[in-house]
Amino acid sequence: MSRVQCHLAVIFIVLAGLLGAAGCVTVPSSGPIEKVEGQQPGCQNCVNVEVAPPAVGAEPREIVEGYLRATSNYQPNYSVARQFLTRMAAEKWSPESGVWIYRGSPQSTPVDPSAAKSTVNLQNGWLVGSLGPDRTYLAGDSELTIGFNLIRENGQWRIDNPPPGLMVEEFWFDSFYQPYDVYFIGNGGSLVPDRIYLPALSNPANVASALMKALLNGPSKGLRRAVSSAIPPNTDLSVDSVTITDEIAEVSLSDSVLALPDPKRSLLAAQIVYTLKQIGGVKRVLIKANQQPYRVPGSDPNTLAISVDAIPRDLDPIPFVASEQLYAVQDRVVRQVTTTSDSPTVSELPGPLGEQDYAIDALAVSVTNTDLAITTNGRTMLRRAPIALEGATQPATLLSGKNDLLRPQFTRYGELWVIGRDGDRQRMWMFPADKKESFVIESAVLDDPGVKAFKVSPDGTRMALIRTNTDTGNDELELARIIRSDKITVAHWRTLDTEQANMPAIRTMRDVAWLDATELLVLGAPDDGATMLTPFRIVEDASRITAHGEPQSWRAAELTVLARTQSAIIVDRTPPGRTWKYDGNQWLSFVNKVSTAAYPG
Repeated sequence: MSRVQCHLAVIFIVLAGLLGAAGCVTVPSSGPIEKVEGQQPGCQNCVNVEVAPPAVGAEPREIVEGYLRATSNYQPNYSVARQFLTRMAAEKWSPESGVWIYRGSPQSTPVDPSAAKSTVNLQNGWLVGSLGPDRTYLAGDSELTIGFNLIRENGQWRIDNPPPGLMVEEFWFDSFYQPYDVYFIGNGGSLVPDRIYLPALSNPANVASALMKALLNGPSKGLRRAVSSAIPPNTDLSVDSVTITDEIAEVSLSDSVLALPDPKRSLLAAQIVYTLKQIGGVKRVLIKANQQPYRVPGSDPNTLAISVDAIPRDLDPIPFVASEQLYAVQDRVVRQVTTTSDSPTVSELPGPLGEQDYAIDALAVSVTNTDLAITTNGRTMLRRAPIALEGATQPATLLSGKNDLLRPQFTRYGELWVIGRDGDRQRMWMFPADKKESFVIESAVLDDPGVKAFKVSPDGTRMALIRTNTDTGNDELELARIIRSDKITVAHWRTLDTEQANMPAIRTMRDVAWLDATELLVLGAPDDGATMLTPFRIVEDASRITAHGEPQSWRAAELTVLARTQSAIIVDRTPPGRTWKYDGNQWLSFVNKVSTAAYPG
């Protein structure tokens, strides 16, 4: 094996280990072409590329260029791409084994017309990212060395050693691949999205078929143990493809689902409906078992089809909050701020938190808009109080004598989470909804130097964390899984690459929030100097990092987001404590004299 081949093999072995041994998600290559009303083109701004087979007498570089063009653009079974390979290589090559997203162009040296072999290298090759067999994204951001060996077969140059899977140039990946979410059940009972990527298929039924196969394959490595599926593990499609007719997606499952009780049937239907309603034009889903309509609670009594609006909203990945009320601390007491108009109004909060000085450092509001949690006394105490009924009692003290308590958070399940130091160790506490006792959550993410900021996802299954890398001194954004079984643990975290060459670099971070079920908002900067902190949107798999509006003349310190509406507020530490509200395009000056603020959840 050549040095080039060895280097390539090492890259693929390492990445294969990172991606895990997930089941393959097959993109259908056949199936009925259905007319779907309201369906938008899969890629509205793409350049349509005609993939041509190899020309007679094509030189080695032309063969490699044609092969890379053919693997970058979807085609059934990639039959054109196989024509650039030797007969044996074409038989062994599996396009479903993964996708390697790269930058670079082929480079070759002049070839002796009588030579039997040739090599074409990828010039300035760079691995941008990859999709595993389960089609989840993994950021790469590393040098990529690939040597394509070509031999003459029947007088024509052909590639003899194609890399496993598809090689997709970065531009074509950005243009032709689309993200979709496959939904599973979190340990707490809500739906949890698992993001995958598919080529832009013109046939919606093929998209639906690929999504269903991904759903039946189970959750990705990044979510295992934190989620489950109501669909029995041995279930498959009894008819290989999903059909879409008159806005109804028809899914035929094997008879393993027949034994499910009604509660499990409801969860199964929720997973399937949420997964398929992403496809434009799908308004209802008809599930079949043994080719017969499958009864699900809440389905149409006559057709047994399930409307996409029929799934109970308490399963939605983003909880429906009881109020869009913003709470802010002004003059050391809690105030209510109305944000639904251009001119915000600030009103008093009845009860002790709105009347007495508790030296509040940070604030959290329950999803139900019924309770407040505060850290006080220099972040040494955690207190909780109901939202101001007349005659309300004083806040209950949950923790005292601690240090460096971070901003607490309520989850959709009524839990209250906080991280702080107990002596010389950082700890994580969780107070359940019944308030009977607290739990210390053991987690290696708390190892020194510890966590600077955290936020539990709207579905309650993941936790975003900001920590400092002791080797580089840079801050890192991490995602951990919250596993609710016999005991609650926070484990199996992974670091999101916020220093990719093709995206804004973020090395200093102050705060994090969830914009929606799959995207984060982070206050960060490219260095730890005097650079102003900027809000960045970061997809949870780090496939995209973008600035979220232009920064203002601020010393941004914290942010709060209402994920249901993506309303975002930034608190500025510069006197007079100005806040900034995002209007969908820019950050506008909002309410002054605020030291901390929080939306429900």
